[in-house]
Amino acid sequence: MTPATQKSRALAIAVVSALAGITATALTLAGALPPHADAAVLVIAFPAFVLGLYLYWMAREGEADIPFVGY
Repeated sequence: MTPATQKSRALAIAVVSALAGITATALTLAGALPPHADAAVLVIAFPAFVLGLYLYWMAREGEADIPFVGY
C-alpha cells in the first residue's frame, strides 16, 4: 500500500467516525435517538476517530529517513 493510500484511508476513518458521532449527537438533541444509543455510538466512534487521526499524522508521504544511531 502506498503512503498516499495509507494517509487517505486514515483520514477517511477519522472523518467517518467524527461524522457518526456528530450525527448521533444531533439526532439525540432532536429527540430522534435515545441517549443510550448516542452513548453507544460515541463509545465506538471516539476511539476510531483518535486512531484515524493518529495514523493520519504518522503516515509518511515521502521516502523513509534513516535514523541516526550514533557511533
